[in-house]
Amino acid sequence: MVVNKKAMKRLEDMNVIDDFLFTEIMADQEYGLEVCRMILSCVLKRKIGNIRFTAQKTVPGISEKSHGIRLDAYVTEDIERTEKAGNDIRVYDVEPDRQSSKKESLPKRSRYYGDLIDIQLLDIGVDYDRLPELVTIFILSYDPFGENAMYYEAGTVIKTHPHLPYDDGIRRIYLYVNGDMPDDAGDDDRQLKSLLKYINESTTDNATDDITRKLDDIVKTTKLKKDVGIRYMKSWERERAIREEGREEGREEARKETEAAERRAEEAEKRAEAAEKRLEAAEKRLEELKAGQ
Repeated sequence: MVVNKKAMKRLEDMNVIDDFLFTEIMADQEYGLEVCRMILSCVLKRKIGNIRFTAQKTVPGISEKSHGIRLDAYVTEDIERTEKAGNDIRVYDVEPDRQSSKKESLPKRSRYYGDLIDIQLLDIGVDYDRLPELVTIFILSYDPFGENAMYYEAGTVIKTHPHLPYDDGIRRIYLYVNGDMPDDAGDDDRQLKSLLKYINESTTDNATDDITRKLDDIVKTTKLKKDVGIRYMKSWERERAIREEGREEGREEARKETEAAERRAEEAEKRAEAAEKRLEAAEKRLEELKAGQ
């Protein structure tokens, strides 16, 4: 089989934000745990406690006909249960995303993801105050809201009285990798900016601090794994086959449409010829009637 090198992005050129590379990093339990800790500590600007994670976690819909979801990195953090927090974990969903074509649906996608995650977290008979805090973090190659900001956060408010607290335990964080830091940016913001730059362009030149240098080591080691290279080639060949099949289906559909159009044209021509013959017969009959008079 001939591989189209121009259409194929080399594995060594892939970035953490690319779905394949992120998935492969998360597939390694040690590396996945470390990368999740890096991301959470930079985004939340604090030390992260004991965490566990599941890569590519599949959450089914509520029925056979419902849309299920796949979470890139599902993380739980142990927290101390308090009177205010009736649970002992905090839940995170980390989602790198390059699909700018789906930007408009991003808020509703986040809503749906959160709803399905919540369903998995609350068993029958358990009080609602045991529902853990849920933080969804999207790492985006595109600006989701057009303000060119590095950090956007959405939450639930009482629109008529925004000064009143309304804590439903949901935080939705959207990180634009090329966005601007806030005017009052501090060291934590600069560290997050450095991490996002590396996630988007995973080169050694962009490994400029301790966190990104550690991440760069993980990325290099992952790319050098023989089985990762084999899986990448297979995934690319599979996607190429799907695209080619789509083009073949498109060509077949175009051929069928052309044939149908030709048939319609032939039928229209036949109807026109039949109408012309009827008109000639009618004119001939009219002439005969005039001659008989």
